[in-house]
Amino acid sequence: FTLVELLVVITIMGLVGVYALSNYNTFGEEQKLKSAALDIQSLLKQAQANSASNLKCQNQDNKGWLVVYTSSSDEERFDLKCKNNSGTSGSLKAVTFPSSGYTSVTSFTSGVSICSNTKITFAPLYGTMTSDCNTEPTEPLEITLTNSKTESTKQIKIEQGGRIYEP
Repeated sequence: FTLVELLVVITIMGLVGVYALSNYNTFGEEQKLKSAALDIQSLLKQAQANSASNLKCQNQDNKGWLVVYTSSSDEERFDLKCKNNSGTSGSLKAVTFPSSGYTSVTSFTSGVSICSNTKITFAPLYGTMTSDCNTEPTEPLEITLTNSKTESTKQIKIEQGGRIYEP
């Protein structure tokens, strides 16, 4: 091999390596966004399953399970709570995202209205969803997550009948 041939091969390998590394970093960011969406879906499905099975909370009659979304300057948070005779329990399970992170909830919508902090309640025995965000009871509730680094988004829809899915 001549020196020129070796330099050409090394240059081509370097370009392929840089391209592969940038794609790997993007893949990692996409996986973080996907993981966040799956965590939220899991929390919502757990609340729905607890309601449908009429699972009791703290040995009291169950009035429903809910997921409460709150946003502050430090973090965005989804809390699993239950409603019982004495009101609403503290957080039994939570999914949090730091506000300084790349993944964040960019919108909570129902029909055309946009909500900020909201409660999603699942009725006992049926698992059907209601929300203090819903102005139109036939419209699904949509949660949009965005990765600010890659500008990619994931959406979670919750229908009134209780179906929870990613479109």
